Amino acid sequence: MNNPHPTMVDASGELAAKDPEMLDSWWFAARLHDDETTFWVKIHATGLHGSCISTVALLRELDGHSSVRHVPEAIHEVALSATSFDVKTSVLAMSGDLDAMEISGDTDTASIRLSLRREDPVLYNGGAGIFPFFDGMTVQYSLPGLTTSGTITVDGVTREVSGRTWFDRQWAAAGSGPQAFTWLGLDLGAGRYLSVWDTVGDGTSWLTALKPDGTHTITRAQRTGGDGHWTLAIPDLDASLEITYRGLPGAGGPLYTGVCSVTGTLEGHDITGHGYTDSAGRTWERPVVHQLIPR
Repeated sequence: MNNPHPTMVDASGELAAKDPEMLDSWWFAARLHDDETTFWVKIHATGLHGSCISTVALLRELDGHSSVRHVPEAIHEVALSATSFDVKTSVLAMSGDLDAMEISGDTDTASIRLSLRREDPVLYNGGAGIFPFFDGMTVQYSLPGLTTSGTITVDGVTREVSGRTWFDRQWAAAGSGPQAFTWLGLDLGAGRYLSVWDTVGDGTSWLTALKPDGTHTITRAQRTGGDGHWTLAIPDLDASLEITYRGLPGAGGPLYTGVCSVTGTLEGHDITGHGYTDSAGRTWERPVVHQLIPR
């Protein structure tokens, strides 16, 4: 797929690991289903200061089954390729290229094996893929609607699943804290995606909107609410979105990850969708300061 605008990031060439001292992140979140069950999945590997943190989380509807593993390891105990996309730790594995990926992860009670295929353009945050972030710059691009198939095994029972996965690739020089953010990645259907950043803490946000033809729009937004529900107003897109969110397993730590259901209007049309949220630090939902963790 051709890029419809200039960027500062070689998305295909930047999947490999960076300097071990940098913040380095490969973040996957998925909404999957079989004939009767919906699953939410997170598989995330983070490198920082010579260590690697792996997270695998699963939430199953409607029974609420959940499980999570969050494992820190020294960088010499894992495999992070500097020449290709190939990440292996004690609880997860990721590999492939920009158009096709394989990811897997294990909790104490569940095993996840997924194949991902790209059909949409790359979403470059800020349009160019690089933007100011607190005391430095961060690089972030997304593959927000990867077509997904595979299996999820819970307590020895294996189900074939399909759905969509959001992948974020992010890296930056390690900054000095305290730092905080709230991020939203929203899949609004029909190839429309929003990546929303709030680093102020009062709901004032900026976002990158991606259309099916690869067009990027960077504009402002305002988020209000809390306690499981937000309203996101985006004047330049004639959009008002109602977002209901809840935490994935393990969301009580320094980095909160939630899953979202979305309804509302966009450019004068009714929409429904889903998405994900991450937050860390001093927001009105989470009044505790933490060092920045990439996501």
